[in-house]
Amino acid sequence: MTVFVFDNAKPGLRGELNRWFLELKPGVFVGNVNARIRELLWERICNGKMADGAVMVYPAANEQGFGMCFFGQPHREVVDLEGVQLIRVVDEENSREINCDTLPL
Repeated sequence: MTVFVFDNAKPGLRGELNRWFLELKPGVFVGNVNARIRELLWERICNGKMADGAVMVYPAANEQGFGMCFFGQPHREVVDLEGVQLIRVVDEENSREINCDTLPL
């Protein structure tokens, strides 16, 4: 299962994602797609600047069973602690722009 969460997603992006995902709430999409489709969508989202911010959660072969990617300027960041991904809340003053290639798929 793959989950996308967006900040201020453009209508074109929302329409495109409705092909493969269910929109549970505005900006929250859940679905089951293969890795190729997931990576193509993520690349398009990041390169097209189709939303102010985005988070993707996807299945991964690790202890938690999922991986996370961020795009934009979220108020949280992923911290890897001995193979376990944790979320750290970032204050407004020290937040930084996160690009797609910051976190590997």
